[in-house]
Amino acid sequence: MRIVALTGFLSVVALAQPLEYPKLSDAEKKKLDDHQVVIHELKPTDNRGVSAESMGVVDAPSTEVWPVVRDCEHFSKFLPSTKSSARKVENGESLCFDEISLPFPLMNLWADTRSVVREEPAGHFQRAWSFVRGTYKHNRGAWTVLPWGPEGKQSLVVYLIDSDPMMLVPDALLRSAQQGSLPEVFVSLRKRVVALRGGAKP
Repeated sequence: MRIVALTGFLSVVALAQPLEYPKLSDAEKKKLDDHQVVIHELKPTDNRGVSAESMGVVDAPSTEVWPVVRDCEHFSKFLPSTKSSARKVENGESLCFDEISLPFPLMNLWADTRSVVREEPAGHFQRAWSFVRGTYKHNRGAWTVLPWGPEGKQSLVVYLIDSDPMMLVPDALLRSAQQGSLPEVFVSLRKRVVALRGGAKP
Protein backbone atom coordinates (compact mmCIF):
# COMPACT_ATOMS: atom_id res chain seq x y z
CA MET A 1 0.00 0.00 0.00
CA ARG A 2 1.28 3.47 -0.84
CA ILE A 3 0.16 6.57 1.04
CA VAL A 4 1.18 9.83 -0.56
CA ALA A 5 0.86 13.31 0.90
CA LEU A 6 0.43 15.56 -2.11
CA THR A 7 3.29 17.92 -1.45
CA GLY A 8 4.83 17.21 -4.80
CA PHE A 9 7.92 15.91 -3.00
CA LEU A 10 6.83 13.38 -0.39
CA SER A 11 5.96 9.71 -0.85
CA VAL A 12 5.56 7.63 2.29
CA VAL A 13 5.09 3.89 2.59
CA ALA A 14 3.10 3.09 5.71
CA LEU A 15 0.99 0.35 7.24
CA ALA A 16 -2.72 1.10 7.37
CA GLN A 17 -6.03 -0.69 7.17
CA PRO A 18 -6.97 -1.44 3.55
CA LEU A 19 -9.78 0.56 1.99
CA GLU A 20 -13.06 -1.22 2.59
CA TYR A 21 -16.26 -1.40 0.60
CA PRO A 22 -19.21 0.51 2.04
CA LYS A 23 -21.97 -1.47 3.72
CA LEU A 24 -24.75 -1.96 1.18
CA SER A 25 -28.08 -3.71 1.23
CA ASP A 26 -29.04 -6.09 -1.58
CA ALA A 27 -31.47 -3.44 -2.84
CA GLU A 28 -28.69 -0.85 -2.95
CA LYS A 29 -26.37 -3.23 -4.80
CA LYS A 30 -29.09 -3.77 -7.39
CA LYS A 31 -29.53 0.00 -7.77
CA LEU A 32 -25.81 0.39 -8.35
CA ASP A 33 -25.76 -2.41 -10.93
CA ASP A 34 -28.63 -0.61 -12.67
CA HIS A 35 -26.42 2.53 -12.81
CA GLN A 36 -28.48 4.41 -10.27
CA VAL A 37 -26.93 6.44 -7.47
CA VAL A 38 -27.12 5.42 -3.82
CA ILE A 39 -27.01 8.25 -1.27
CA HIS A 40 -26.49 7.92 2.47
CA GLU A 41 -27.24 11.16 4.28
CA LEU A 42 -24.77 11.71 7.13
CA LYS A 43 -24.60 14.03 10.12
CA PRO A 44 -22.31 16.94 9.24
CA THR A 45 -19.56 18.19 11.53
CA ASP A 46 -21.09 20.19 14.41
CA ASN A 47 -24.45 19.39 12.80
CA ARG A 48 -23.97 22.37 10.49
CA GLY A 49 -23.99 22.36 6.70
CA VAL A 50 -24.31 19.22 4.59
CA SER A 51 -22.80 15.76 4.63
CA ALA A 52 -23.51 12.72 2.48
CA GLU A 53 -21.92 9.60 1.06
CA SER A 54 -22.97 8.94 -2.52
CA MET A 55 -22.07 5.98 -4.70
CA GLY A 56 -22.28 5.07 -8.35
CA VAL A 57 -20.82 2.50 -10.75
CA VAL A 58 -18.68 3.47 -13.73
CA ASP A 59 -18.14 1.05 -16.63
CA ALA A 60 -14.36 1.17 -16.52
CA PRO A 61 -11.67 -0.43 -14.31
CA SER A 62 -10.56 1.43 -11.22
CA THR A 63 -7.15 2.19 -12.73
CA GLU A 64 -8.91 4.13 -15.50
CA VAL A 65 -11.33 5.99 -13.24
CA TRP A 66 -8.79 6.87 -10.56
CA PRO A 67 -6.88 9.63 -12.44
CA VAL A 68 -10.17 11.42 -13.14
CA VAL A 69 -10.99 11.92 -9.45
CA ARG A 70 -7.36 12.23 -8.35
CA ASP A 71 -6.35 15.13 -10.60
CA CYS A 72 -8.31 17.99 -9.02
CA GLU A 73 -6.92 20.58 -11.42
CA HIS A 74 -9.24 19.25 -14.16
CA PHE A 75 -12.49 19.25 -12.17
CA SER A 76 -13.82 22.39 -13.86
CA LYS A 77 -13.84 20.50 -17.16
CA PHE A 78 -16.56 18.10 -16.09
CA LEU A 79 -17.92 18.47 -12.56
CA PRO A 80 -21.26 20.32 -12.35
CA SER A 81 -21.15 23.95 -11.12
CA THR A 82 -17.34 23.93 -10.88
CA LYS A 83 -16.33 27.24 -12.48
CA SER A 84 -12.56 26.88 -12.06
CA SER A 85 -10.07 24.45 -10.57
CA ALA A 86 -6.30 24.35 -10.21
CA ARG A 87 -3.42 22.80 -8.34
CA LYS A 88 -0.85 25.10 -6.80
CA VAL A 89 2.26 24.72 -4.65
CA GLU A 90 2.51 26.80 -1.48
CA ASN A 91 5.53 26.47 0.82
CA GLY A 92 6.35 23.14 -0.80
CA GLU A 93 2.82 21.83 -0.31
CA SER A 94 0.43 21.01 -3.16
CA LEU A 95 -3.05 22.47 -2.69
CA CYS A 96 -6.20 21.98 -4.72
CA PHE A 97 -8.31 25.04 -5.52
CA ASP A 98 -11.87 25.04 -6.75
CA GLU A 99 -14.58 27.65 -7.26
CA ILE A 100 -18.25 26.69 -7.28
CA SER A 101 -20.74 28.77 -9.29
CA LEU A 102 -23.92 29.76 -7.50
CA PRO A 103 -26.98 31.52 -8.93
CA PHE A 104 -27.42 35.27 -8.44
CA PRO A 105 -27.58 36.90 -5.92
CA LEU A 106 -25.43 34.33 -4.07
CA MET A 107 -21.66 34.71 -4.18
CA ASN A 108 -19.54 31.88 -5.59
CA LEU A 109 -17.84 29.55 -3.12
CA TRP A 110 -14.13 28.73 -3.19
CA ALA A 111 -11.70 26.60 -1.23
CA ASP A 112 -8.08 25.59 -0.99
CA THR A 113 -7.71 22.02 0.29
CA ARG A 114 -4.85 19.63 0.98
CA SER A 115 -5.08 16.00 -0.04
CA VAL A 116 -3.78 12.62 1.06
CA VAL A 117 -3.78 9.86 -1.55
CA ARG A 118 -3.90 6.11 -0.97
CA GLU A 119 -3.06 3.69 -3.77
CA GLU A 120 -3.35 -0.04 -3.04
CA PRO A 121 -2.07 -2.90 -5.24
CA ALA A 122 -5.56 -4.42 -5.48
CA GLY A 123 -6.74 -1.36 -7.41
CA HIS A 124 -8.27 0.40 -4.41
CA PHE A 125 -7.73 4.16 -4.47
CA GLN A 126 -8.67 7.19 -2.39
CA ARG A 127 -8.06 10.94 -2.35
CA ALA A 128 -9.17 12.51 0.93
CA TRP A 129 -9.09 16.25 1.37
CA SER A 130 -9.13 18.67 4.29
CA PHE A 131 -9.86 22.38 4.44
CA VAL A 132 -7.14 25.04 4.39
CA ARG A 133 -9.00 28.26 3.61
CA GLY A 134 -11.95 29.62 1.68
CA THR A 135 -15.61 30.52 2.00
CA TYR A 136 -16.51 27.58 4.22
CA LYS A 137 -16.53 26.98 7.96
CA HIS A 138 -15.44 23.43 7.25
CA ASN A 139 -14.95 21.41 4.08
CA ARG A 140 -13.66 17.85 3.96
CA GLY A 141 -14.37 14.78 1.89
CA ALA A 142 -13.00 11.98 -0.23
CA TRP A 143 -13.19 10.22 -3.56
CA THR A 144 -12.78 6.45 -3.25
CA VAL A 145 -12.53 4.13 -6.25
CA LEU A 146 -12.90 0.35 -5.84
CA PRO A 147 -13.14 -2.54 -8.35
CA TRP A 148 -16.73 -3.66 -8.98
CA GLY A 149 -18.48 -6.47 -10.79
CA PRO A 150 -17.71 -10.20 -11.18
CA GLU A 151 -14.38 -9.58 -12.92
CA GLY A 152 -13.59 -6.18 -11.45
CA LYS A 153 -13.93 -4.49 -14.84
CA GLN A 154 -16.21 -1.79 -13.41
CA SER A 155 -15.59 0.69 -10.61
CA LEU A 156 -17.56 1.66 -7.56
CA VAL A 157 -16.99 5.35 -6.92
CA VAL A 158 -17.76 6.68 -3.45
CA TYR A 159 -17.99 10.45 -3.05
CA LEU A 160 -18.00 11.71 0.56
CA ILE A 161 -18.66 15.33 1.42
CA ASP A 162 -18.92 17.23 4.72
CA SER A 163 -19.06 20.99 4.30
CA ASP A 164 -20.55 24.12 5.78
CA PRO A 165 -20.50 26.97 3.26
CA MET A 166 -20.58 30.57 4.49
CA MET A 167 -23.91 31.57 3.00
CA LEU A 168 -27.25 32.78 4.32
CA VAL A 169 -29.21 29.71 3.26
CA PRO A 170 -30.91 27.34 5.73
CA ASP A 171 -29.17 23.99 6.16
CA ALA A 172 -32.34 22.16 5.14
CA LEU A 173 -32.29 23.86 1.74
CA LEU A 174 -28.57 23.19 1.34
CA ARG A 175 -29.06 19.51 2.05
CA SER A 176 -31.98 19.24 -0.34
CA ALA A 177 -30.02 20.97 -3.13
CA GLN A 178 -26.94 18.83 -2.51
CA GLN A 179 -28.88 15.57 -2.63
CA GLY A 180 -30.59 16.66 -5.83
CA SER A 181 -27.28 17.43 -7.54
CA LEU A 182 -25.35 14.29 -6.58
CA PRO A 183 -26.68 12.02 -9.37
CA GLU A 184 -25.47 14.59 -11.93
CA VAL A 185 -21.95 14.25 -10.51
CA PHE A 186 -21.85 10.59 -11.52
CA VAL A 187 -23.33 11.27 -14.96
CA SER A 188 -20.55 13.80 -15.55
CA LEU A 189 -17.90 11.45 -14.19
CA ARG A 190 -18.97 8.65 -16.56
CA LYS A 191 -18.88 11.04 -19.52
CA ARG A 192 -15.41 12.22 -18.54
CA VAL A 193 -14.04 8.67 -18.40
CA VAL A 194 -15.45 7.95 -21.86
CA ALA A 195 -14.08 11.21 -23.27
CA LEU A 196 -10.56 10.53 -21.98
CA ARG A 197 -10.71 7.01 -23.35
CA GLY A 198 -11.52 8.55 -26.72
CA GLY A 199 -8.43 10.73 -26.64
CA ALA A 200 -9.75 13.97 -25.15
CA LYS A 201 -7.21 16.21 -23.44
CA PRO A 202 -6.88 15.63 -19.67
